[in-house]
Amino acid sequence: MKTFIRVLSGVLLGAILLTFTLWRHDAFPDVSGLVSFLRDTAGRIHALNEYQADTFLSGTREADRNADYQEYELSEPLDAELETLICDALLNYESEVDVSAKRKTPAEIKRAMTEVRFTHPELFYVDKGYTYSPNGEYVGKLQFQYTTSSKAEAMAMVAEYQNMLSAIVANAPVNGTDFDKALYIHDYFIRDYCYDYTYTIRDAYTFFKQKTGVCQAYMLAMIAVAEELGLQSVPVTSSRMNHAWNLVELDGAWYHMDITWDDTVSYPSYVSYQYFLQSDVGIVDIDRDRVNANQPVPDWHCDWSTIQAANDSRYDDAVWRTCQTPMVKGNGAYHCVITQKESGLNSVSGAVYSGADPTAMTKNFSVNGTWRLPDGNHYYVDCYTGLAVWGDQLIYNTPNSLRSYDLKTGKDKMLTLLVEINPRSIYGLIGVSESGLLSYVVAYTADPEEDYPTIEIRTYQLS
Repeated sequence: MKTFIRVLSGVLLGAILLTFTLWRHDAFPDVSGLVSFLRDTAGRIHALNEYQADTFLSGTREADRNADYQEYELSEPLDAELETLICDALLNYESEVDVSAKRKTPAEIKRAMTEVRFTHPELFYVDKGYTYSPNGEYVGKLQFQYTTSSKAEAMAMVAEYQNMLSAIVANAPVNGTDFDKALYIHDYFIRDYCYDYTYTIRDAYTFFKQKTGVCQAYMLAMIAVAEELGLQSVPVTSSRMNHAWNLVELDGAWYHMDITWDDTVSYPSYVSYQYFLQSDVGIVDIDRDRVNANQPVPDWHCDWSTIQAANDSRYDDAVWRTCQTPMVKGNGAYHCVITQKESGLNSVSGAVYSGADPTAMTKNFSVNGTWRLPDGNHYYVDCYTGLAVWGDQLIYNTPNSLRSYDLKTGKDKMLTLLVEINPRSIYGLIGVSESGLLSYVVAYTADPEEDYPTIEIRTYQLS
């Protein structure tokens, strides 16, 4: 979740008010099936319009009120044989399993059951509760509980779960780099999913089905999709924060990936990369200005537990760390938009950065334009240019136009000028189909507000 400064006045005679913004976004722009994509987006917009202004995430994040991660304090991997024994029994919907040969204490079994629940999203039908028969100081037989009434019901849900999982990875860059795959997962969930403010949805199955859930659901979903794409991901939990997120392994190194805190209740054309591929040091440093010793539940990453260390800092200072619309890939390079504020409030612009290496992107060209508030007298100090790739063309927007930049020749041209949308503006691009149908967001303000809660999804046919 990112912050930005908005200049507001009116009744307060020109006083400047700090407002906190959130981002939302699309994954890779070259997606087919735009009709179903827009239908999913329309569902998100409908849910967004149901939120009241005071429920938007701004300033302090709310903790997961029902979370209880005290039981999960993992310092080393689970015994592989014990994990297999428990998982095989659960996959077969068995009522109990004999673990006496493993000579595990009740505390060790509790830890094992918790890890199984936190690392195997496919076991969503297994209840948190269990019982056991003692065998001296160790556990003899372990009895399971399930959330479904029968094995048949559970297996039917598993089949549905697998179908939903297959649909998610259908458009993923399966032959891409590890970075490409992690980027797809991150942006997919940010684009299509919302945080669950009922604090009840914790499993991957319901998360996939309803496209909403708490941090535990995001974490489990990340593990499930990463495995499908050949990436390894493990859970990270913090009892103090009442929060869970992931580590993901890319090319032999581990990185933090907190999709929940990068996700927001905002437009589907926005994104945040604050918590994408951070090292242990980086994820602490990015939150340094949020630390408040008087805050009961920390609004910054601290005191987490996981089985891996994230020591590689190659992405910590990447230029896309400050993006608020998604980066895209085209013509062998990554592209993102960065706000430029070189000369104060009167010289706000954007710049498109490009590079084959996501850690070494350089400025390619500038984007000029001012996103004004509906009164026409006040403006934002951020650039809301979105990007999409179609062939060799990098499509982008200004407040009232769509433009094309040729990635081979560097030629820039206007596609269309939308003067009729005033006093609204274009707030980013959602995506483009294989046939060249571009979708973009038109709204009155940079984020939904009580007086201007609705947005419009428009399309433009590229040629």
